[in-house]
Amino acid sequence: MLPDPLILGTRGSELALWQANYVRRRLQAAGHAVRIETIRTKGDRVQDVPITQIGDEAVFTKELDRALLAGRIHVAVHSLKDLPSQLPDGLTLAAIAERAAPFDAFVAHPSFAGDLRDLPNGATVATASLRRKAQLKAWRPDLNVVPVRGNVDSRLEKLDASDWHGMILAQAGLERMGLADRIREPVPTAIMVPAVGQGALGIACAADQSALATRLHAVLHHEETGRAARAERTFMQAVGGGCQVPTGAWARVAPDGGVVIDGCIAALEGAPCYRERRTATPEQAARVARELAHALLAAGGRAVLETIVGAHPAPGPHSDQ
Repeated sequence: MLPDPLILGTRGSELALWQANYVRRRLQAAGHAVRIETIRTKGDRVQDVPITQIGDEAVFTKELDRALLAGRIHVAVHSLKDLPSQLPDGLTLAAIAERAAPFDAFVAHPSFAGDLRDLPNGATVATASLRRKAQLKAWRPDLNVVPVRGNVDSRLEKLDASDWHGMILAQAGLERMGLADRIREPVPTAIMVPAVGQGALGIACAADQSALATRLHAVLHHEETGRAARAERTFMQAVGGGCQVPTGAWARVAPDGGVVIDGCIAALEGAPCYRERRTATPEQAARVARELAHALLAAGGRAVLETIVGAHPAPGPHSDQ
């Protein structure tokens, strides 16, 4: 017997609630009663310092993990990019929902009429993500990249009240919140490799709830997204990625049915930047993603990451919306 109702845990931001309600509607359509429980995470509480300085390796997921393990909730809905490559003991990633756009998006200040390629020398661009900062600097070393915290709405308010030229946010989050009109352009992947899992939702439950996990997979899992996400998360695990580690990985199914995987490791100031693309059959995708990570580490990425982790000794994933 499955719990009735299913208690679905989520962070309380507007975007997180959109995601939770999407999952709730899917489960309700499959005949399940669902109640949403909002849980405030450490990343939501601590807004006055950069994520890299909070010193918690699961800053946006730990409280939800604890609630699952304690049985206070039955299901947790996450932005997949927030989840570490390995979940805590006792939890399982039951389903990965169909991916929205995985790309980053350039949101311009209302007074700036251009797109990314029109940014003047020394232009200021805000982002919460070291991954985005590193790749922006690799593309344009002259850019002044500044940090910003908060949910999507508060970041946009900060942008509008600032003298910045623009900001980088996740395309999927903006579109889900009805803010697609704020997108000046998606950031070309030639400039910026997306975050692991960006645009996808991860649905977790307790590992000993096998019947629930099976049902969540049947109702919510999207196989093509799952295949791509497994490759990306394998890359992240091999690299040892977290919020202090500016890496990106983007896997997708090609028209011929194969899987294409881009990986990137970049220094915080953009140089050096190591990037490569591999192709694989669907069955080989995870192995090839691991090989790609090892190749980038051997090319010089390992030295880059050792320098960064030394400067930021508290690794962990984060929500770079």
